[in-house]
Parts: sequence; C-alpha cells; structure tokens
Amino acid sequence: MAQQYVGVTLPLQRGNTGYFAQSSTVFEQIKSNYKNLILTKKGERLMQPEFGCDIHNMLFENITQDMLETVRFAVVSATERWMPFLEVIELKVENLDRAPNQVDITVSYRFRNNPNVTDSITVSV
Repeated sequence: MAQQYVGVTLPLQRGNTGYFAQSSTVFEQIKSNYKNLILTKKGERLMQPEFGCDIHNMLFENITQDMLETVRFAVVSATERWMPFLEVIELKVENLDRAPNQVDITVSYRFRNNPNVTDSITVSV
C-alpha cells in the first residue's frame, strides 16, 4: 500500500519522493503550518496581507524586556487569529548568550478540542 501524505512541509525542500518533503500525519502538518505562521511577515503572502506574525517588526530593536513582551503578544495574537484550534500553554522568548543578536521563541501548545495532545516548536529570529 502506498504511503499517504497529508500536506507539504514548510520551508519547501526536496523530499524522499523526488518532489517536496511531505508530512504523513496531521500533527506533523500542523507543526509545520505553525512554524510557517510565526516566520511569515505580514504582507508577505499574496492575497492574504494580514497573514503572519508581527515579530519581524522588532527585528533590529534592542533586546529589552518590553521587546520580549511584544514578541509574546505578536505570537499569541497570530495564533488566536489564524490557528484558533490551538491554545498556547507556555511561550518562552529567550536571548541566549550563544548569539547575542538572536531571540529563540519556544511555543508549547495543545489542541482545544483534545487538551491531552500537546507539542512545541522552537524558532530562532
């Protein structure tokens, strides 16, 4: 029986089938879509200028507590608008010493209709 795929993972990359890498479970696809949402700059997506997250507006700002709170608010707002079936459990915005100009965003989330299913993603900006 042939492998069933749910969707294409992002960012686009070459997969084992010769085309694009694909996800084989709904959870894997949601994780990919969530990363895509957070890393997409508002106005970047054609025909949906409001899609994305405002973290790119803070790209060259000094890393302060206010800036970290603004990043938290941007991620939670984008999640509530574009992926309302997810609930943010914990959101960490950290500036680690290994890269002084980089912020790591770790989002732990769960599904609203099934709170026992949790996962997390980490993106670096």
